[in-house]
Amino acid sequence: MIIEREGTVLLARPHHSPDFALVAGFVEPYETIEAAAVREVREETGLEVRIEGILGSYSCEPMGRNLVLVVCVATIVGGEFRLQEEELAEAQWFPLEQLPDWPEGTPLPGVFEDYRER
Repeated sequence: MIIEREGTVLLARPHHSPDFALVAGFVEPYETIEAAAVREVREETGLEVRIEGILGSYSCEPMGRNLVLVVCVATIVGGEFRLQEEELAEAQWFPLEQLPDWPEGTPLPGVFEDYRER
């Protein structure tokens, strides 16, 4: 999920990875993509968001994972930021012009290229 605030985006680093990524999670049975995104953001960050739309879907095949990343764009509408330390090691707001360098094969550079073009 892309959550933007004043020209910055929220990225999180899970415990199992050295790299920052989008706040994300898995869809539960009978849950829509949008409902899953809102729930995952609330669970992992304490923020309440409104989905503005779906940016696109991206294959994780280059990463060797049988997953499809569906990226939503959201606006913060409430809540108080608190990191869910059981799932995330850290989270930071990154300026759009200073995003991290991601390992080759990750779909995130393409995600942010599409986001800038929209």
